[in-house]
Amino acid sequence: MKKILLTLSLAISGLFATAQQDYQFTHYMFDNLSFNPGYAGITNSICGTALFRQQWSGFDGSPQTALLNVHAPVKMLRGGIGLTYVNDQLGFEKNNLVRLSYSYHQGLGVGILGIGISAGFIQKSIDANWITPDGTPAANDGAIAQANSSDMAPDINFGIFYKTPNLYMGLSATHLGQFDMDELNLQNVHHYWITAGYDYQINPDFMLRPSILAKTDIASTQIDVNVNVLFKNMVWAGVSYRLADAIAPMLGYQTLVGGGMLRIGYGYDVTTSALRSYSSGSHDIMLNYCFNIDKPQPVQKSKNPRFL
Repeated sequence: MKKILLTLSLAISGLFATAQQDYQFTHYMFDNLSFNPGYAGITNSICGTALFRQQWSGFDGSPQTALLNVHAPVKMLRGGIGLTYVNDQLGFEKNNLVRLSYSYHQGLGVGILGIGISAGFIQKSIDANWITPDGTPAANDGAIAQANSSDMAPDINFGIFYKTPNLYMGLSATHLGQFDMDELNLQNVHHYWITAGYDYQINPDFMLRPSILAKTDIASTQIDVNVNVLFKNMVWAGVSYRLADAIAPMLGYQTLVGGGMLRIGYGYDVTTSALRSYSSGSHDIMLNYCFNIDKPQPVQKSKNPRFL
C-alpha cells in the first residue's frame, strides 16, 4: 500500500509535462545561495554548507535530497561568487543540479545589496517500469518517458538579496527560460522565491530569530515560517511550520573552531497532511562552517615621553 501511495503522489506532483515543485529543506535559513544568487559572498566570509533531507520516512523510495553550497566574497569583482550542487531523488526520478553564482555588491543604507545571477545545468533521469490499466505497452505512448531515460537542460537564475547586521530580505526567480527536456517530455518552469529574517537581541543571553520562506511555480505555493531562539551564541531551539504539510521542531549548536564558526542543526518534520497515517516524518540535517578572510588590524604601538 505504501509503495502504491508513493508512486501515485510522485506521479501526480513530479511528472506533469510542465511543472514540479523544487526541493525543500527545513533549514532553509542556511540555504539562501541555492535559490538566490544575490546571496553569494554577502556575509563577507568564506562559507560552506551541507544539507541532507530524508523525507517521508517509512516509504520505500521516499524523497532524499543532498545539497552543498560554497561561497565567498571577491573584492576585485566587487561582489562574491558561489557554487551549488544538489542531488534530489524521488522514487524512480533522479535530479542533479549544478549552479555557479555571481553577486554584485552595493552599499545601501546600513546594509549591503547583492544583485546576482547564476547559471548551470539540470540533469534528470527516470528509471521506471510503467504499467498501464488496459495493458497497452507504455512504449506506444510518446508522452511517457521510457525506462532509463535521461536528459539535461541549462539552468539560469536571478536574485536580489539585502542584508543588514540584523535583517535580511531576498527575492529571486529560478529556471528562467523554461528549457525543455525533450527526451523526457518535460519542461522546467519558473519558480519564484521570497525570504526574510530578523535577529532580535532580547537580552545578552537570548536572541530571537524569526524567518519566512515562500516559493511558488504559480500552479502551487509553499510557505515555511520559522522561529528559533539562540542562547548565549551557542545553542538554538525552535520550530518551523510548513503550510498544510508539517510542523518541524529543530535544535542546533554552534562553536568557534579554527578561527571560524561551526554550526550543526537537526530538524524533524511531523507530517500534518493526509500522509501522516503512512509516514513517520522527515529528517533534516545541516552542517555549516564560515570563517572571515579579513586579517585583524595590527596593533599600533607608540612611545610617550611621560610613559616609557
